[in-house]
Amino acid sequence: MKTIAVRLPKIGESTQEARIVEWLKKPGDAVEKDELFAVIGTDKVDSEIFSEYTGTLTELLVNEGDEAKVGQEIARMEVLDDTVESAGLIEENTSPAALAKDDANKPIMLKQQTELGFLSPVVRKIAAEHGISLQQLQGIRGTGENGRIRKIDVEAFLQPSQPLTTKSREKIDLKADVGEQLQTLTGMRRRIADNMENSWQAIPHVTTFIDADVTGLVNYRDTEKEKFLAENGAKLTYTHLIMHGVLSALMEFPAINAWFNGEELLLKHSVNLGFATALPDGNLIVPNIKNAQDMNVTEIAKAVAEISERARNNKSHPDDIGGTTFTVSNSSS
Repeated sequence: MKTIAVRLPKIGESTQEARIVEWLKKPGDAVEKDELFAVIGTDKVDSEIFSEYTGTLTELLVNEGDEAKVGQEIARMEVLDDTVESAGLIEENTSPAALAKDDANKPIMLKQQTELGFLSPVVRKIAAEHGISLQQLQGIRGTGENGRIRKIDVEAFLQPSQPLTTKSREKIDLKADVGEQLQTLTGMRRRIADNMENSWQAIPHVTTFIDADVTGLVNYRDTEKEKFLAENGAKLTYTHLIMHGVLSALMEFPAINAWFNGEELLLKHSVNLGFATALPDGNLIVPNIKNAQDMNVTEIAKAVAEISERARNNKSHPDDIGGTTFTVSNSSS
């Protein structure tokens, strides 16, 4: 038998830490692969963590209610000797000193190459000089080919974050009349406000109105919706049909399915299609359907129903809200 580390999984592009909401297993308990054993929470959503291994939970390293960083060791498990660690870093010693001692010409390999890939000698050298751990590197979005971390990515990480203009953060002295109530924003609502403000400052906003004759689409839905619900257990909505049309357009014009980053445009191979979902407390989150480009209307409808249901029950998966490449919003009528 051997002991392995259980690390906090990556929860989204912008989320670097999460709170342990509840441990569902205690030291000494047996845990099966894919068994639910913990609930974690961010300012956006609570998510369930499923075990990647079969074994015995031996130690909890983070208490309920405490914060942990992505990649941080949160528990330990005893597993069979032939168990292969399927997540996290291959190298156990991730201190800056260990990075500096390592052969500068030998790139560090991660178990999940899709997340970080290989680190060049230049990146390794900068990381060692500035005390950047491999766990911190794992949280940096690489702008190179296949998400590879480049020198400019590490340099950007080292730059102190610039706060928004003082004016945008100033509170206005508002006069409250008798009977009016002042509410403090929850963590999620503060995050929504911050993201909206950041997006307005960083992203050009353009509104276009186009009239389209969708008589055929309306007729198709009216004809098929009852049969669709009976066969698939999910409603067929106009949004599902529009999402399918959007996916076709993104495949024809891939430049639209891209991430803007400074002076670069990262063209994404897959489409992670985002959509807004209302939560019971009135807040909104925007989860996404992974690899939606290969889905038909039926698969889209089922995916939307499944992901929305998880969100409404605070059981979203950690990756439900991360990595969105394009979002469809239905303003209703």
